[in-house]
Amino acid sequence: MRVSTHMIHERGAQSMLRQQAALHQTQQQLGSGQRISRAADDPTGAAAALKGDQALSRIRILESNQAAATASLNLGESALGAAVDLVQSAQELLIAAQSGALKSADRATLADRLDDIAQQLLAVANTRDGSGSYLFGGFADLGPPFAQVAGGATYSGDDGGRELEVAPGRMLAVSAAGSEIFMRVKTGNGVFATGAAAGNAGSGMIDAGSVVDATALTGHAYALNFSVAGAVITYSVTDSTTGTLLSSGNPFTPGQSITVAGMQFSINGAPAAGDSFGLAPAVNRSIFQTLGDAATALRSGGSAGVRASTVNGALAGLGQALDRVLSVQSEFGSRLAEIEAHQRAASGAAIEHERRNGDLRDLDYAAASARLAREQLTLEAAQQTFAKVSRLSLFDYLR
Repeated sequence: MRVSTHMIHERGAQSMLRQQAALHQTQQQLGSGQRISRAADDPTGAAAALKGDQALSRIRILESNQAAATASLNLGESALGAAVDLVQSAQELLIAAQSGALKSADRATLADRLDDIAQQLLAVANTRDGSGSYLFGGFADLGPPFAQVAGGATYSGDDGGRELEVAPGRMLAVSAAGSEIFMRVKTGNGVFATGAAAGNAGSGMIDAGSVVDATALTGHAYALNFSVAGAVITYSVTDSTTGTLLSSGNPFTPGQSITVAGMQFSINGAPAAGDSFGLAPAVNRSIFQTLGDAATALRSGGSAGVRASTVNGALAGLGQALDRVLSVQSEFGSRLAEIEAHQRAASGAAIEHERRNGDLRDLDYAAASARLAREQLTLEAAQQTFAKVSRLSLFDYLR
């Protein structure tokens, strides 16, 4: 092949330009500390690093959600802890109110304290999270979900619960509907509730009772009506739902257990003729109404038996409320533990993606420095060679 002077010059210049470009790229890498500054530097590595960036971005979003969920659940758990303390304080007051040594003024003072507890509990139920949303209002967020009314409170929220994605595909509830915590609490022992007729004149008081035979439960309401003949007290049992008289002339002994359709309870004191006590399936009632009813009973001038029966019912209802609050608080604690596990997993995944991206993008300074020296030497050699070759000409030999 004929090698012309033009070809020699062109090939030499192209070689030096390529070597200068390689040297310039190495100098840029050393200056930035990055092996890949654009996709053309390493298409495969750049694609893998981009996937790593996307995974890291997803992890950062999940970590942000985890932090928000942790803050909300911690606040909710703390608020429910305050609710537990308040309910327990109310129970202690009602137990104290059962003392026969108290006067009407003393009971009125206890009733005022119950009202204070109801107010504090209402404030807890209207707790907000860090973003200003109500923790126990469901999705509704236009105003406080709970409002005080005579004898209780109303709920204007809904039954929803806010959720956040704390792990890939894992939506976790970070709030709870106040309707389930504070409003829909079963009365009595959770299965049935006992009570005394408001017009009772005797000292008889009924306790909350318990279920001794679940298979015998009918879901009906029952009434015990008392008769007194001299020193003998008897009672009849009527199925109030069907209006059927089940038994009559049953001898009464104060404090002795009585069983009706799988439900066992006892009545202490001495019921008067015509006094009546009832059993009914448990229904939903708010904590606030239970406290209001108890305060009303303490302020009333009715018989001691009716008052004591009402307080016993309130104590049983508060026991159900306490169980409900503790249950939700436990759920919040379980969710916090789950988030901690997800946080550890996310942190580990983030470290691994950062390491892989570092391996793909970060420059090996030792290798790059050696390459720079080699490229400089190669360029200098090419330049010197080109200078010598470019001086070769046939006219140098025609003299």
